[in-house]
Amino acid sequence: MSTFDRPMKPLLWWLCLFVAPAILIAVELFHPAGFTTSPGMYQFLSHTDPHVAHSALGYFGPHWWFVLHMIQTPMVGLVAVGLWLMLDGIGPSDGTATRVTAWLARAAIFVFALYFTILDAIGGIGLGRTILVVQQMVAEGKLSPQQFEGIVQLQNTLWVDPVVGGVGSFVSETASWAALASAVLVAASLLQAGRAGWANMVPLVGFGWELQVAHASPHGPIAFALLIVAAAWLWLATRRRARTAV
Repeated sequence: MSTFDRPMKPLLWWLCLFVAPAILIAVELFHPAGFTTSPGMYQFLSHTDPHVAHSALGYFGPHWWFVLHMIQTPMVGLVAVGLWLMLDGIGPSDGTATRVTAWLARAAIFVFALYFTILDAIGGIGLGRTILVVQQMVAEGKLSPQQFEGIVQLQNTLWVDPVVGGVGSFVSETASWAALASAVLVAASLLQAGRAGWANMVPLVGFGWELQVAHASPHGPIAFALLIVAAAWLWLATRRRARTAV
């Protein structure tokens, strides 16, 4: 390990497995869900709702939907790096089965990061900006009522599209199940390598399960809180083993 890598790995660990999840907990508390059928995607996201809004503490309108996902996308990327870091050091001495499980975990992490980014780009960042642009065009008189209704219908239809939609689509389901697979395979790798115990890995698997259910409130905040617990537990266990080995 180079002198550069030595301080960087602990910094990355804290950034990816404590700071990023903590930021995600804060923003996901204001990430609404369950508005697809009532009142409808555009009908809900295009307006501010400062009250308890579809499981979230509140919703601040389409500007917030855009900003939320601008924050969420890189933070989830950091979480993916953190999951990868959990596997650091697993090598030939850990046996073939452990190494295979670790590489499967890395493959799942890659899919998780990739498809979550695609989902956020389409259903978060892109959708938020589209709503804002449509509202601006309406305010400037550039859209007739018929054109506006057509755009709203198109956006609502894309939201439930089976391939790229924001709910129940190939993209969203792939991201969700890859999150669970990543957590389970990382936990299995660490257990096989003797680097963690079952009690420590329960919060990690819980993180994957909650994120598979949804990343919006309340499941998202619960998921990332469990990840912080699992990471802190693993960090302390690693330090204890290092002190014992001295």
